[in-house]
Amino acid sequence: MTQFFNRSRRLAIVVGPLLMLILPDAALAALRPERYAGNLASVFCLGLALACWLRGRWLRQKVRAVLQDASLGLLEFDLPRQYVTANTHTLQRLLGMPAHTRGMDCNRWLSLLHPEDRARFSIMLETPPQAPEAGYEARIRHHSGQWEWLEMTLQPVWRAGKVSRLTVICRVVTARKHQEAAILRREQQFRTLVDNSEDIVARYDLDLRCQFINRSVVRFSPLPLEEHLGKTPREKGWSEEASQRFENECRQLMQSWEARRFELELLNGAQRHIFEIRLFPEFDSAGALRTILSVDREITANRQGERLLAEENAVLEMIAGHRPLTETLEQICLMMESQQSGGMCGIMLLNEDGESLRYAAGHSLPPVYRKQIERVAIGPARGSCGTAAHWKRTIVVEDIEKSPLWQHALERTRAFGLRACWSTPIFSSERALLGTFSTYYREPRSPSQEELALVQRSAHIIAIALERDGHEKQLYRLATQDGLTELNNRRQFIELADREVERSRRYRSPLSVLMMDLDHFKSINDQHGHAVGDEVIRHFAQMCREALRACDLSGRLGGEEFAAVLPNTGLDDALQVAERLRAMVAEASHACGAAVPNYTVSIGAAMLRPDENGIDEVLTRADKQLYQAKREGRNRVCADGEAQLAHSG
Repeated sequence: MTQFFNRSRRLAIVVGPLLMLILPDAALAALRPERYAGNLASVFCLGLALACWLRGRWLRQKVRAVLQDASLGLLEFDLPRQYVTANTHTLQRLLGMPAHTRGMDCNRWLSLLHPEDRARFSIMLETPPQAPEAGYEARIRHHSGQWEWLEMTLQPVWRAGKVSRLTVICRVVTARKHQEAAILRREQQFRTLVDNSEDIVARYDLDLRCQFINRSVVRFSPLPLEEHLGKTPREKGWSEEASQRFENECRQLMQSWEARRFELELLNGAQRHIFEIRLFPEFDSAGALRTILSVDREITANRQGERLLAEENAVLEMIAGHRPLTETLEQICLMMESQQSGGMCGIMLLNEDGESLRYAAGHSLPPVYRKQIERVAIGPARGSCGTAAHWKRTIVVEDIEKSPLWQHALERTRAFGLRACWSTPIFSSERALLGTFSTYYREPRSPSQEELALVQRSAHIIAIALERDGHEKQLYRLATQDGLTELNNRRQFIELADREVERSRRYRSPLSVLMMDLDHFKSINDQHGHAVGDEVIRHFAQMCREALRACDLSGRLGGEEFAAVLPNTGLDDALQVAERLRAMVAEASHACGAAVPNYTVSIGAAMLRPDENGIDEVLTRADKQLYQAKREGRNRVCADGEAQLAHSG
């Protein structure tokens, strides 16, 4: 009891001055408990009530100060009265209204709202929210005329089982809404850029499942856009090699948090696409890695262009380096096959008859099929190559099985699974047909414009190689052959004859030489003219080709003088060859009539001796025998030594 009185005394001392202002008698009772002991409990209750009232007043003042400092306002909507009440300065601080404005009816409040928000707020007043707390945002006209955004937190007050009041804490969030609108505009602009980007833009979670991807992907993937979402690259149908590379690059990004850049090759059916892929880490507000942004740019054309340029340079180097034509043509086929996935290229060249093509290159084609197209007739319905050569334009057969151009060869193509063939004619710089360039596929398909352009480009390179080879052969002929007879000229004959002498000495085999001169050739030129004389020269060259073996060497040394080297031939056999040639000339000249006048030939023969090291020594001895035949009356054969055959014309 003593402790109770002591605590009461201390409480009375604290609240006593306040009680004296309000209840003087109660205050005296608190100071003199022994006199007013019966009123002590009442005094205590009054003090406690006063303390609570003071604390509530202090809290309300603090709340008003907090609301004012935070630019918050407190509104109360009296729903039965349809009236809005505001605490001091709320409407002035938030909406710029006069300071004495403490409230308004709901209709006026609704008139201040933006037309787009008015109906929704009116419905909310008619059917107030039932939840303990609800959020709401609306635009309201400021007293200055501008629109302000209000963020409102509504708390219903219940009475008699229904909501009678709405206590609303509101604040102006115009700046935030403008920022959000700006962010939204930027996001929309970004989304527009992303959706219309030529690049594939995708976002993956840390399990590499696709969360977002733009519509550019449909140009490179058979899957619809929505089917990419939630799938990993493997589940999207990427190859094992491509999936593994992508996963490895993503793992490295997760470890280092640094952007990655690499190239990847993906297939869309028969189409091959090369992408430059850039991976970027994306972090949340706490700085943790959340997603991976992938920007994939197709660089197929660039890489194929670079590869094509490098391969073209390699082909041109082969052409400039005088590599064999077959090797160059095969390299061109490989170059094209590297640019066209699944393609098998072949090159056909025009035969001398101008009526057929012959196989020249294309090792990717089946060996048996290559054998079957060693010769292809040119015609209006002779497959892709024969038809392209006939019409001198590109022929595209998308499906061999359905094409009338291939009906004659369907069994042949079916055996090797060939279903499509495109063929382009190859022309020289003078537009002369040189051959055709073809591409086969094992499935029906048609070329794109890029592929057709690539074929034309390759056909031009093939034409360069063929013309270069033709020019080289022509230069070689000019340097080594006699222009009138197409036999070896003197220089080439001597060079090749020395090789035969060296071979004969190495293997100790016999070798004989014939020196030949047309009799009275000057008289033929004088009587019939040089044109007839040239015809006689060509006629004798043809006789040499017919009389001599393929392994024998013949040449025109100058004017009407000819020579021949007969490897592995003794002098007796050489004399028989010489006599046969002499007789053929005499008989043929009589049979030719007026085209070629009668003429004869004198021949000298000699055999290589063991002590002779070059062709000049043998030719000198054979030449002596030739002049011996001239002295003995011409149209005869003379030999070095006892073996000799002679014939008088």
